[in-house]
Amino acid sequence: MKLNKFGWNEKWESAFQEYQKKSTNETLEPARLTAVFSDRYRIQTKKGEREAQVSGKMIFETLYASKNPTVGDWVVIEYNDCGPSVIKGVLPRASCLQRQEADGIEAQVIGANVDLCILVQSVIGDYSIARLDRYIAMVWDAGSTPMVVLTKTDLVSEEEVILKVKELEYAFPGVDVLAVSAVTNEGIDKLWPLLEPHKTYMVLGSSGVGKSTLLNILMEEEIMKTAEVREDDQKGRHTTTHRQMFTLKNGALYIDTPGMREVGLFNYEGLDKAFSDVGKLAKNCKFADCKHRDEPQCAVQEAMETGRLSQDRWESYLKLKTEEKIHRRKQITLQKKAAKAKIKRQKSHYKDFKRGGVTEDKELRQWMQS
Repeated sequence: MKLNKFGWNEKWESAFQEYQKKSTNETLEPARLTAVFSDRYRIQTKKGEREAQVSGKMIFETLYASKNPTVGDWVVIEYNDCGPSVIKGVLPRASCLQRQEADGIEAQVIGANVDLCILVQSVIGDYSIARLDRYIAMVWDAGSTPMVVLTKTDLVSEEEVILKVKELEYAFPGVDVLAVSAVTNEGIDKLWPLLEPHKTYMVLGSSGVGKSTLLNILMEEEIMKTAEVREDDQKGRHTTTHRQMFTLKNGALYIDTPGMREVGLFNYEGLDKAFSDVGKLAKNCKFADCKHRDEPQCAVQEAMETGRLSQDRWESYLKLKTEEKIHRRKQITLQKKAAKAKIKRQKSHYKDFKRGGVTEDKELRQWMQS
């Protein structure tokens, strides 16, 4: 089986050759990671689909959880025909989607090497520009490209669908916005031309918005189970339990993901693109250091007074800028934590060498397992 069907090209070949130069193992080969489960991985190799596990050395040397393999990664493996292959390393990522851990300071990686992210929202119940602000900022920061797909358009009037599409196009200039229906298949014909062979697409959104239903339509068979949503608020429950890559009939690579309840940003470099409309307005302020509060001739305040910029969008921007300041403090804590763990591991190696045995270090072991 040729790996180019899964996105392998000259760039990845060059990265693999660079990795091989630093290794004495001549049996290494590349593979694409296509699924992540709680305790195992599924990869695509030259010989087909296989199970895989991370090497003990890689587990020990990985200080940050975000460095662990994730769906979409190109990994370096030691192939095993009789059992799980061993993942020895991860090739440098072209893009990396990550969010802030809900109860921690590290990043949770969602996917890697994704060309385009399909951000799915339902036109009723789930529709939220403020949530899309976060998604789009996360995607731009990852080095990928966002696209918005509004689902369940058969449940509202055509006029309301048109209004929501125009609202999103105005809020996010340059971002494609499509409206589709799983019942009537309306809009699916406009989605297909955007899905190119051998390129990687990832779908993100809350539970119950129709991500799995959309996958089933594109695959033309029931690949993922779907569940009914609550009628009062149109919210659903998780039907997808893991991140997995599928190959569509036209050769496009499509990654389905579980619903996301929270979208906490880990990096904030994508805010400028996500709020490009606010940035353009701010350039027209009289003062370069305008705080956009009560300064004279403030273009942002003027835009809100005339309705060109909504109050909700401005408040969403301010909220994310406040979170960015908190994030900077968390990064300092994370760097200290990693430095401390690195020192402990070096001490562990020294003690093992001196004593000839395995050093028991409870705090270190907990860090490794986290």
